[in-house]
Amino acid sequence: MKKLNLFFYIFLFLFVLSCNKYEEVSKQTTNANDLTPEMKQWAFMGELTSTTCGICGSSGYNNFNLAKKTNSGKIIALAFHCNFPQDSMDCFGLRYSYQNSRDGGSGIPQFFIGDNYISYNSLQLSIDSILKRTPEAQLKFSVSRSGNIMSIASKIKFFKNVSGEYYVTFFACEHNINGGATAGTGYKQASGASDYKHNNVVRASQVMNNAYGEKFSTATSFNANQIIDYNCKITLDPKWNLGNIFVTAVIWKKNPDNTAACQYLFVNGWDAQKYN
Repeated sequence: MKKLNLFFYIFLFLFVLSCNKYEEVSKQTTNANDLTPEMKQWAFMGELTSTTCGICGSSGYNNFNLAKKTNSGKIIALAFHCNFPQDSMDCFGLRYSYQNSRDGGSGIPQFFIGDNYISYNSLQLSIDSILKRTPEAQLKFSVSRSGNIMSIASKIKFFKNVSGEYYVTFFACEHNINGGATAGTGYKQASGASDYKHNNVVRASQVMNNAYGEKFSTATSFNANQIIDYNCKITLDPKWNLGNIFVTAVIWKKNPDNTAACQYLFVNGWDAQKYN
């Protein structure tokens, strides 16, 4: 029995390490001449987190990473940090606008899959449910950078005849930020390992005070196979590690019910990150 228990704890330890150890293995290198969106549904995971939160640095971190690994190549994963100035990664305008249009639980970490607040033990079930949708729209984009300016060219394609107000957000996220024992003020993660890394940290977008971006068309009805070109720029802070910035995009639909807790509904998203 003791040998079995020892085996179990070794397995558990290695499992936790596998959740904590990952890297992006593909950067955004899309050919600007090939931006035809694929008819593929992606899922969305948004997390409210903070360096001040011990649970965020342990089980929250592991669940976030595990969901990314399990759904690599078909999930948008965003970490919205809060609690400035204790947390130097709090991108207040984007975080507040995102949080303010979501009916979440109390405390942090909070996970949102699609439009809904979801507990840890239901993350994959909710992700699977979104991935079964027939996509109504999708996008593809390319990114170029000159200094601290990212230029984005994209095409957004509809696959159904639909109506409503549609928005798009391009998020600049940073990965591999030191949150371990040698991290600077506002970066060291409570309950984090000595080599802890912050990843998928939302840093900026093309509309800095609105996580739901902007309408990409003044039209309110769209035909199947209609394609819309949308270009924008994101300004980066040169203090960030610009080599570790990647872009991820989300299409939203404005909720026609102005009294609903969730005012922007997740439609689809895309990026070129892969997680292992």
